[in-house]
Amino acid sequence: MNRMTLIKLHLYFSGIALVFLSLMTFSGSMHLLLGDETEVVNEVKTIAVEEGIDKEALSKLFEAELARIDSDYKFGYLKGSATSLVSRPTNRAYYTIKVSNGSAKIEKHEPSLRKRLMEFHMGHGARASRGAMGVLGLVVLAATLTGLWLGWSSKQLRMMTIATLTSGTVLFVILFML
Repeated sequence: MNRMTLIKLHLYFSGIALVFLSLMTFSGSMHLLLGDETEVVNEVKTIAVEEGIDKEALSKLFEAELARIDSDYKFGYLKGSATSLVSRPTNRAYYTIKVSNGSAKIEKHEPSLRKRLMEFHMGHGARASRGAMGVLGLVVLAATLTGLWLGWSSKQLRMMTIATLTSGTVLFVILFML
């Protein structure tokens, strides 16, 4: 592959990856620097349930209650256990149900923008977005590898490429080992 084709591929992959990387970096940095994200939680309903209810029965109950509470609400799937379920995706308004002492409390969660970004960052968006994020991850990898190859194949950039690759690797190892 000639150098000009590789440069074009690198620019194409980098252009696609820029927004994705910027949002992921922004949401991750905001989480690390500012702490946990916020959301408004309102109790919607408390209902009686039988002791020892299993996950399948709780899921059916939760789905039926959600249809009664908000007929316009759509969710992708439910995640949790026999004592607690969450409607997904959680990067928009969502509901939870928690069972305790023969009753189940249903709450509506309204995440802040930071919380929505972090939920998306963690892969808690719509199921379709997971596949797209996986592909975008490969695009980021392709942008990185084509950039590395371009730096390595240029005599003028080879030493800088080695220095930045080495310093990045050392920094990663140090932070990982803390």
